[in-house]
Amino acid sequence: MKKNNFAAIILSAGYSSRMGDFKPLLKFQEYTAVETVINTFKASGINNIIVVVGYRGKEIIELLKDSGVKCIENENFSQGMYSSILKALEGMGEQVSAFFLLPVDIPLVKKHTIEILKDKYLECNKGIVYPIFNGKKGHPPLIDIKYKDIIIKGSGVGGLKNILNEFAEDSISIPVFDKASIMDMDCKEDYIKLLKYNNLSAPDREECYCILNGYKVSNNIIKHCNKVAQVALSILNELNRNGYNFNENVMEAAALLHDIARKSKNHAKVGQEILASLGYGYIGDIVATHMDIKVDEKEDITENEILFLADKLTKEDKFISLESRMSSCLSNNDSQASSEIIRRFSEAKKIMEKVEKILGKSLHYE
Repeated sequence: MKKNNFAAIILSAGYSSRMGDFKPLLKFQEYTAVETVINTFKASGINNIIVVVGYRGKEIIELLKDSGVKCIENENFSQGMYSSILKALEGMGEQVSAFFLLPVDIPLVKKHTIEILKDKYLECNKGIVYPIFNGKKGHPPLIDIKYKDIIIKGSGVGGLKNILNEFAEDSISIPVFDKASIMDMDCKEDYIKLLKYNNLSAPDREECYCILNGYKVSNNIIKHCNKVAQVALSILNELNRNGYNFNENVMEAAALLHDIARKSKNHAKVGQEILASLGYGYIGDIVATHMDIKVDEKEDITENEILFLADKLTKEDKFISLESRMSSCLSNNDSQASSEIIRRFSEAKKIMEKVEKILGKSLHYE
């Protein structure tokens, strides 16, 4: 049985020549890139962390002096990344069962990705576990300790990738919903893209579709989610033009993912739990009320209400009036269910009235 004793190697020794700035110390909100990676591993339950430094290494060592990580200096950092890998492995304790390997220029890998790779490593009989996002192999690989001596004794020609490729039959690629696993920062334009991505507060559109596909949501439901997103964003943009400041990325993600558990009983609640498990608790909270909501007409309009209304204005993948949608729902249900349908559409009408009062005009349907 495999042991749950993981380590992480963070490669942070290079010159950053193409960036024009020092990558490990570039900021992502309040933390530097190297601190961001460390925080992710720690949040994933990994505290045995080695940071390999070289160029401007003393600055990184000073920054991390109270972090509890082990900094190892690679005097031969100019020889390339493989020399830093060797330095880390030589300083790694024997108790480790497997190790992650992550360059500091891939700084925004999510906690959930690390946890998935750990779980899959423990479940399967493979020694190398790769994350794969939308068909592209990403970072970090999780490598069994049995490869430590093989890597140390390797020639280094073609780098670590070439060595691991020799053991392809002992590897497995695991789909993740994490675009950051394939996003590096070689140059300033890459850094700007990562900053924008980091500020989204929600999975982006590509990640949303990967999540839907990963949970085997049918094409018909995805079409419905697309239309709900279109309606919700239309309402949101109208509100933002009238003084509101709703986050478009949050709204789009909530709408695209609101029926992720459509085939489950109490699917709004199940959807909330799924999204919380992926690290998107705020999105999940919006999804949780898309089937049922209590509207306070005196309170300001919320993202939850926008999604609830957009869902009621969408039948399959078509816009429809509230009256027509309610009639359609009533025609397919008994009297007990009908009273609940009427109540929910009454709440939707309250939201509609809020929106139209703010806009000073009626909403129109296609």
